[in-house]
Amino acid sequence: MGVSCSKENSSAGQQHDRNRDHGKNTNRFAKFGDDYHTLEQVTDALAHAGLESSNLIVGIDFTKSNEWSGKVSFHNRCLHALGDIPNPYEQAISIIGRTLARFDEDNLIPCFGFGDATTHDQQVTRSVDTGNGKLSTQECETIDAIVKASDYPLSIVLVGVGDGPWDMMRQFDDNIPSRAFDNFQFVNFTEIMSRPIPTSKKEAEFALSALMEIPAQFKAAMNLQLLGRRRGFPHRSVLPPPVSVSQRYPEYSPVKQTQSTSTSYGWPQKNASSPRQDSDIGDQQTCPICWTEAKNLAFGCGHQTCADCGKELKVCPLCQRVITSRIRLY
Repeated sequence: MGVSCSKENSSAGQQHDRNRDHGKNTNRFAKFGDDYHTLEQVTDALAHAGLESSNLIVGIDFTKSNEWSGKVSFHNRCLHALGDIPNPYEQAISIIGRTLARFDEDNLIPCFGFGDATTHDQQVTRSVDTGNGKLSTQECETIDAIVKASDYPLSIVLVGVGDGPWDMMRQFDDNIPSRAFDNFQFVNFTEIMSRPIPTSKKEAEFALSALMEIPAQFKAAMNLQLLGRRRGFPHRSVLPPPVSVSQRYPEYSPVKQTQSTSTSYGWPQKNASSPRQDSDIGDQQTCPICWTEAKNLAFGCGHQTCADCGKELKVCPLCQRVITSRIRLY
């Protein structure tokens, strides 16, 4: 993961120089000390450095390597094992969540997983056939995605959980090609949490390492006028619960579409004659309540509204089902 495989246009060199100059300008917004003992101190430092608001999105690795990557760092247990003590993923998410809680406006944390048995594509990140100094197809796609993400107000923090190895990740950031702003950072959670210092200080050091660039990135996004920019509304499909959950809670199980039980998401309805379809209420991507904001909040039934209209609802306005869960969409 040490070289770039993205295609660059003729202005890439100039763009890289602008990125470097822009980085110099934004660094003044992120001035941190190195002696924090609590997460509260780190939160105060982030606010002082210019961070005003944030919306945390969590992505979790569920690949099979989690089963043996805790041999050294997690007492030979699976990194996702549940028990009396939090596993490394739970620890990392808790630390970041508590640190950013003050900046979260809606108190919703979207979460997604990848690499489990239901989402794997029979491919590997890096094949043994990939030569030294070369990147696999998946690595190239990852780098390209990071570059494209710099056109959005999105900061990417990759947290190294488990035994690793993480050596190549230390060079990864420096070898990503030119971007609108520096939007990627790697932090080794395992190394920081293994230091012989009090737990509160370890948590503070991890939070600082993971988030210290966020204020500068926030300012960069503001300077580039990325915040609040509308780019249209991509189609979103809300997936049904996993099979294991559907079997345990059959009332939330998807069903085959028929004339009497059809919705745009294939979910069963209490009464086939009463619910209305999204298509009956204007634009497919516009909130069916206010008719002005984009849909960005999904309910367990599969229907969507905007976050402002949906946050206080008790029942879905389209199918009248009791709302038991909400998922923020981005």
